[in-house]
Amino acid sequence: MTRDEIIAVIADAVREETDEPGLDIGPRTTALEVPGWDSLAHVRIILNVGVRLHANIDISKTYLAANVGDLADIVQREIADQVHPS
Repeated sequence: MTRDEIIAVIADAVREETDEPGLDIGPRTTALEVPGWDSLAHVRIILNVGVRLHANIDISKTYLAANVGDLADIVQREIADQVHPS
């Protein structure tokens, strides 16, 4: 799965979990820019992304993301680690 595809999945999850269907979300979007993206919404967003991608995502790693692009990189690594564990 490409980074852009993961960003699209994250964007859909953010829109759904924050009830902001028209929100424009890109790789540089931060949680502070999204109404309703608080700590509880973050947990729901990550769970939503995991369900959509059929992946277990370590939520503690996602708190290191500064923006959606960083979050996509983390998710991409999590998926790769599950496919090809070290």
